Amino acid sequence: MTEERPTPERVTGRAAFRGSALTSIWTLASRILGFVRDAMMTATFGMSPVFGSFSVAWVLPNLFRRLFGEGAVGAAVQPALAREREEKGEEAVHMLYRTFVGWTGMALILLVLIGEAILFFWMGVAGEDEELVLLLAALLLPYSIPICLSALATAPQHLSGRFLAPAAAPVILNLIWIGALLVAEPQVAENLDSTAISLCLALLAGGILQYLVQLPGVRAAGFPMLPHAGFRSESGRRTVREFLPAFAALAGVQINMALDQALVWGIVGAEANSFAYLSNRLLQLPLALIGIAVATGTLPLFSRLSAEGRFEELSSALRNAVEGTLLLIVAAAAGLWVLAPEVLTVLFDHGRYDSADTPLLAETLRAYLWCLPGATLSGLLTRVRQSRGDYRGPAIIAGISIPVNLGLDLYLLPKMGVPGAGWATAVALTLQAALLLSGLRGLNIRKPVLVARLPKLLAPAVAAAGVSGLFSTWLAENSATIPGICVCIGSGVLAAVAATAILLPGEIRSLLRGG
Repeated sequence: MTEERPTPERVTGRAAFRGSALTSIWTLASRILGFVRDAMMTATFGMSPVFGSFSVAWVLPNLFRRLFGEGAVGAAVQPALAREREEKGEEAVHMLYRTFVGWTGMALILLVLIGEAILFFWMGVAGEDEELVLLLAALLLPYSIPICLSALATAPQHLSGRFLAPAAAPVILNLIWIGALLVAEPQVAENLDSTAISLCLALLAGGILQYLVQLPGVRAAGFPMLPHAGFRSESGRRTVREFLPAFAALAGVQINMALDQALVWGIVGAEANSFAYLSNRLLQLPLALIGIAVATGTLPLFSRLSAEGRFEELSSALRNAVEGTLLLIVAAAAGLWVLAPEVLTVLFDHGRYDSADTPLLAETLRAYLWCLPGATLSGLLTRVRQSRGDYRGPAIIAGISIPVNLGLDLYLLPKMGVPGAGWATAVALTLQAALLLSGLRGLNIRKPVLVARLPKLLAPAVAAAGVSGLFSTWLAENSATIPGICVCIGSGVLAAVAATAILLPGEIRSLLRGG
């Protein structure tokens, strides 16, 4: 008797909007918990060398998490699965997914074994100052395996219009992280190093749990879960060929930010790295809520429209996504730029954190906020180009941005300190977005950004920054309290919505209709 599988669902524009909205809602929950965990981290460790060592050790597994969870897997696998389903049917697409799981799992195990060997060798010859960061890195590196497999499990779910489990999984990690800090807190005064080690072990358990919660959704989407070794079909081999450039193309944003932390740690110092880490964490809120959520929701739509050759609709979908993303991300960045000192005081001025560190942290955050437009546009433009089969171009462009960022880091960090890292990354990502805009016509995609529309798209940001700044001045010291910051943020949001309703009523109607 043949096993009955669920009927595959097609992702429409409305489904893409729902996917983006659902991803945003769960991402908001995750980021709120993330702020709680970051506040607990600063209260527990302060801006100490131990915190700096942990944040450097977390760079590599977190880089894998972001690349796989927010980039290369979806960009390479979803278009491949869409093509396979369109050309050869359900049985072929299931086999392609199984083989990709098998290949990815074996590659990850090999990479982690090599990485662990390098780290333990390094520990044998390292100085005392490096021992803790290398030990924490060795404990965290295996986290890469379950979190990357978890990200791979989201591809068939997104393609089938299922966004709940992939969007909710990060909440699990934050809950485990917070729980580990609560359990460890009574002992921190005696030994911060042991607290950091316990936290690393808890995060490894969190990665395994994140993978396990994806499995029911994969099965509900009709996909088998057992891996298959080797690629016997041309589709599988083509997916492998596409994966590496897809990985490289979407690695630009995350590698640039990871480079910042490593260079800050090496050039400015371990304690200074805590400033880059926290600024990066705050940057991830608007980036994840808006940029990554929109890219995640629209990628299945881009993949399907490309596979079906509906290029005019693809251009329209891209333009809507770019305009909506720009409107929201710039408004969020403007509001956060104005309220940076107040937000940082409310979030982190507790426990071991020294309020004297707030001005430098605010300056660093403001530098990083200039990364947001380039990062979000790069994500969307890379995904639409990859949905059209252009993997090499975005990979080359990302490769250009990385040495630009590296060179600027080396130049600016000795002169400006930690904020120099933010400015370096902002320039590199803006260049990456500009280069990705070129050449779209050759892919039958119309240019998504019209210069004449920019003033209207940026006006809500001006309104948000102006009104929230006025309320902050009016409230004075009370603006750095929870009620005060809520009033400032709320007033800025209302101002941005009012400006959008006046200047762009069509966008408001589209949102109310659900995409």
